[in-house]
Amino acid sequence: MALVAVGLPLLIHLLNLRRPQKVAFSTLAFFRDLKNTTIRRIRIKRYLLLLLRLLAIACLAMVLARPFLPPGLTGGGNSQAPALNAVLLDNSVSMSRIGTQGPLFEYAKEIAGRINEAAKDEDRYMLQLTNGEADYGNIMNWANMKKALEEAEVKSAGNFMENRLTGLLETIKEAPYANKSIYILTDAQHSQLAQAGSELDMEGVNLTVIDVGSAEVQNTSITSVSTSTNMIGVDIPFTLNVEIANQSEVAAVNQFVSLEFEGQAAGQYSVSLEPGERRTYAFEVTPSQVGSARAVVSIEGDGFQPDNQYFVSLQVPETRNVLWVSEQENRSGFISYTGAVLQAAGENDAQLDYDQTNIENFDVADLSAYDVVLLDGVKEIPEYIFSPLQEFVQTGGGVMFFPAEDGNLRNYNDFLGQFNAGRYVGLQGEYGSFNSVATADELLEDHPAFAGLFEREGEQQLRFTNPEIYYYYRLNTSSNGTGFSLLNMNNGDPLVYEKQVGQGTLVLSAAGNDPGWSNFPVKALYAPFYYRILLYSASSDQGGFADFTLGQPFAWTGNVDPESVVLQVDDDTIKPGTAVVSSGVRVSYPAEEWTPGWIKIQDDDGQVITLAANLSQEESVFTKAEQEEAENLLSNESLVWVDTADMNEEQLQNEIVASGFGREIWSWFMLAGLLFLITETLVSIGYRAETVE
Repeated sequence: MALVAVGLPLLIHLLNLRRPQKVAFSTLAFFRDLKNTTIRRIRIKRYLLLLLRLLAIACLAMVLARPFLPPGLTGGGNSQAPALNAVLLDNSVSMSRIGTQGPLFEYAKEIAGRINEAAKDEDRYMLQLTNGEADYGNIMNWANMKKALEEAEVKSAGNFMENRLTGLLETIKEAPYANKSIYILTDAQHSQLAQAGSELDMEGVNLTVIDVGSAEVQNTSITSVSTSTNMIGVDIPFTLNVEIANQSEVAAVNQFVSLEFEGQAAGQYSVSLEPGERRTYAFEVTPSQVGSARAVVSIEGDGFQPDNQYFVSLQVPETRNVLWVSEQENRSGFISYTGAVLQAAGENDAQLDYDQTNIENFDVADLSAYDVVLLDGVKEIPEYIFSPLQEFVQTGGGVMFFPAEDGNLRNYNDFLGQFNAGRYVGLQGEYGSFNSVATADELLEDHPAFAGLFEREGEQQLRFTNPEIYYYYRLNTSSNGTGFSLLNMNNGDPLVYEKQVGQGTLVLSAAGNDPGWSNFPVKALYAPFYYRILLYSASSDQGGFADFTLGQPFAWTGNVDPESVVLQVDDDTIKPGTAVVSSGVRVSYPAEEWTPGWIKIQDDDGQVITLAANLSQEESVFTKAEQEEAENLLSNESLVWVDTADMNEEQLQNEIVASGFGREIWSWFMLAGLLFLITETLVSIGYRAETVE
């Protein structure tokens, strides 16, 4: 019909088109004076009028067709076909804030209802939540969708937005619907959208982000908890440092931060912070028993309550177990002082216990039973133990390495390469010569391993008798990662170097532990120095925090019975997945439904280990993402962004309709048709081509 309507004026034009006839009356002055240019102008006028009339009728045909502009100029389907509308509803704690339309979460559910008002009876829905357990995910009609929305609530649980969005996308792509749309209803919290993922294939699916608004609220949160030392033991006092931050644009006044340790109040401070300010508060605590020492940090008087508690679990070991690995035979003729240090520590301090083995029997050692492995004077480290030792350190263990005087340099460097710790580049001096080539004169006294070791008055400089070094391996350290030179020589070379790897630590020495290398063993600093380093290396896991950040699968490795181990979370007893690895038993669980609190790991042997679970610190930062930033985070430049802040109900409804099927643009063609008709009239009146000279 549209083609007939367009062709009608063309047909009339052709019927009325007459060729000029030749007139034999040459005496008529009118035809004699008619110029060729005038005839050409008449033709131009006729063609111009024809074009304007055709365009006007075409616009009328487009108005009758009621066209849509596809959302994002892509993915638009047949507007009359059934649609599948998937809603990803942000139920993080930030959605509990109250905006101009009321609680943000309730307003988001109201907007979800408006999506139905713009839909057809045949349309279907999906619902998924960003935080907590994935309770939904099936395709449903509106009645079931409405019921699911009523049941949904804000949950103080981990953020799994990337998994949920990916799951919705996979399901919606396989569904047999012509129109497919995903709506993300959120407060546009930057940290939330940053979790959405950037490798999403949205082809054929309309993506709409609806910003439900924001709310100005004062929020003070606990950003970190640290210790003055990780060498924790029974009846040994230490300091817990609690950092508090004002995450809002409103000053924090008349607030308090308090600490409860092992069920007893450990102190309280008054808090006053300017917007964006951070401050650290120190609490001194003393564990009274071995095992898991629990602490809770609380904020009072804050305007935003869901993040006002922070759970802390510290592992207080009864003893720290050392595996001393050496060569089967002593080839140097000198006696290593390592045994003397370990024996003295075991007799005078119940915190250390050790077992001795040789490198040939290392493969039978159960690494999960030890906190630190001490490789002492080993000529060559077997390659088959590289990977077990690397995993041991990654999961919180410690490794100390003392080279042999005739060690395999290439083998040593291959071992160091597993930890990205640098490499030995040569030898200095002569073993057993007793001729000094350097002295150790610079100690990193601020390192946690040496906390409380030295007593000084005021700014008094630390002084100690400098050990003389006769022979050592030159160590070039790596600039990647975190590392410290614990003891430096006067020529700038490190004598003892620490490399932090994963949750554990690797300590490398440039010299061995017998008199052929140096006179360090006879200096007063030697015994406390290596004892503290050994205790520090053994404390990387058991002597520190045992925590878990919600929003990721739970994984923990330790020495438990894989058959009987269970997780106790609130009132639920969970049988986790287990796998035996070189460093113990790996325990795993999805942990989607967990909320902040305590996680107990226990088995039939009576072992109970408590971990602390907390929300990610990013949940407390309410910084909003703008449209351009959201497009970058989601890697989708064609997403539809709906900001509800300055919209009334009608405007919001129109935006939802436009985001789902596209925007109706028939009014554009009606306006264009009127303009063409007006132009046609003006041309007919004002364009005078017939002129006679």
